[in-house]
Amino acid sequence: MSNYKFLTLIISLFTLICFTIKAYAITENQYLVINKLINEENIDKAFSDLKLMQKDEVKLSARSQILIGKIYLALEQPAKAFSFFEQATFTSVSTDDLAYAGMSISAIKLGNLSDAKSYAEKALNENPDLVEAKLALGLVFTDYGQIQKAETYFKKAILASRNSLTSVRAYASSKMREGQHKEARDIITNALLEQKSDAATTDLLGKLFWIEGNVKEAVRLRSEASEMFSKSGNIQRAEQIISWLNTAAMPKVNEVRKSERIKKEKIEEKKVERKQKPSQPKLVTPKRAKLKPDTIPEEIFVDKEKPTYTGSGVILNNGNWVITNKHVIEGSKYIVVRNGLGKVRDVEFVEVPTDEHIDLALLKLKNPFPRDYSLSISDIKSPKAGEQIYVMGYPMSSILGRYNPSISQGIVSKTFGFGEITGQFQITAKMNKGNSGGPIFNDKGEIIGISIGKLNKTEVLNQDGFIPEDVNVGISGQVLSNFLNIPIKANLSESKKYDASQIYEYMRPSVVFIVSQ
Repeated sequence: MSNYKFLTLIISLFTLICFTIKAYAITENQYLVINKLINEENIDKAFSDLKLMQKDEVKLSARSQILIGKIYLALEQPAKAFSFFEQATFTSVSTDDLAYAGMSISAIKLGNLSDAKSYAEKALNENPDLVEAKLALGLVFTDYGQIQKAETYFKKAILASRNSLTSVRAYASSKMREGQHKEARDIITNALLEQKSDAATTDLLGKLFWIEGNVKEAVRLRSEASEMFSKSGNIQRAEQIISWLNTAAMPKVNEVRKSERIKKEKIEEKKVERKQKPSQPKLVTPKRAKLKPDTIPEEIFVDKEKPTYTGSGVILNNGNWVITNKHVIEGSKYIVVRNGLGKVRDVEFVEVPTDEHIDLALLKLKNPFPRDYSLSISDIKSPKAGEQIYVMGYPMSSILGRYNPSISQGIVSKTFGFGEITGQFQITAKMNKGNSGGPIFNDKGEIIGISIGKLNKTEVLNQDGFIPEDVNVGISGQVLSNFLNIPIKANLSESKKYDASQIYEYMRPSVVFIVSQ
């Protein structure tokens, strides 16, 4: 419960106690209705109904005081709860059994086990069949470490209440506290098999699975509980679970998915290794797996409350690295990449050039991509004016799509950047927002640069009165090789050339979509 809601509820309770107009007392049936809501953890509804029933009462009845005490217990305010239970014993002797049982539970929460035991025994003396008193003694003996005695009273409570799920939850919770998870799970599941689904009990089972490390089952059960709470009008409990799902559960879910993904890929890699033949000609018969029509790309999960930035990159160094622009990931604490075959990897470390003017970044992955998805760092070459080139990446991903890379074709129009800047080169291939960081290939499948940006058409229009077309710029392969501390190797022989469709097919597994926050 939020601090605001809690404060509102406390103020309303005080108003209920202090500002009433004429004598009236709630009936036993009304008491049972409110008590049921409290047991179902629907505290907001319990309080609003109690307030409505109590609106004409000038002096709180014993039943009302007991119910208010139970509400305070649910709000984890045992001292206040105790005072209302105690006041109930002065108001009417007819409810002493319920009042003493409430005092016992409050004393347990306050750490006073001796008094708790005494109050529970008083309650049983008043009413030997009182379920609340038996539950209280079960809790007392659990805290004393007298497990057998505790079990005896829990079982008596369950029997007396005809398998009430409230009693079942109390018994199961005591088992969980003792680390007896299997026993707790059996108690809950057997109860749910015999009775209809119950939100609070289903939620408790989900919490148990969470403690045991079964993340998937915990999320499934607690999600079901949230839906049941919502349908019954217990919006507060539904929202609490949703908050848990978003903050605590999803990171664990992602870890599980990642672990399963890595395990699966290792198996796949071993299968590929057994099938691979030694030394295949470059690009001619690539061993890269193709995306099947029914393959679903792995999803990237982000915090919807934080701004998200996207860009492109390329896999190098046996699947361990991704190269991109510095401006794509600058200032981000969370970076994740997905290649053209739908495989996702998290970034562990970012390295940038010492020269702040060089817009490059090296992303080191927590877990490498398979080696056959990676391009060789020896395939980096310098651009040549007039040569055929291909730009790949994920431009305008929100419109054009974020699962498959795009490709555009052009030539190197100049081996210098805008204003004759060295280390950059101009190209005629189309580029858009999102291409940043993506690779630029020549028609031999070699990396000759990294996309960086395009000429600002608006500025040119304002300055010179015309709109330029297809004037874009990349970072030279020479700058990239210097950053990676790898010398560029000269071409000593003529290499085979490839068309756009071949480049796309061969390079698709190596080009990545980057998301950063």
